[in-house]
Amino acid sequence: MKQLPAATVRLLSSSQIITSVVSVVKELIENSLDAGATSIDVKLENYGFDKIEVRDNGEGIKAVDTPVMAMKYYTSKINSHEDLENLTTYGFRGEALGSICCVAEVLITTRTAADNFSTQYVLDGSGHILSQKPSHLAQGKKVALYTNILYLFCLNYWFKKKKLLCEYKCIALGLVLIKAS
Repeated sequence: MKQLPAATVRLLSSSQIITSVVSVVKELIENSLDAGATSIDVKLENYGFDKIEVRDNGEGIKAVDTPVMAMKYYTSKINSHEDLENLTTYGFRGEALGSICCVAEVLITTRTAADNFSTQYVLDGSGHILSQKPSHLAQGKKVALYTNILYLFCLNYWFKKKKLLCEYKCIALGLVLIKAS
């Protein structure tokens, strides 16, 4: 046995969160709503397979939080598992942006009410900031994804197909499938 490379682990775990263009858009809209947005614009190029852009007028991301804004399991919504009992947000796990970074080139432009100007961040596949530059966005956040996101959906299809094929072989051989619950 050998340990999988970190990039492979990230891609495989991301395929559990990001299963379609709809799931990407859903996650980004939930982030916008959690940030208090009253206006959310969604733009798709080639049905979202080439580009997905979600722009909102929410609170934006504080400069102090930007280094970890797309790192998996970093969240501003809970501090411990006890907070789950009083959860008032859509998202809380800190997985969405980190998972999206694994399958897309991600640019996040953000500005809070306290900022004099917005900043655009380019993120790598692990959610780390590769570069940043000033931008012209009003208060809020814009997340733009450029990708062949179809690759991830093909990966999901392959796993489902393999599982179905395995189940079919078990039925053909008269084996009983026991599913863990």
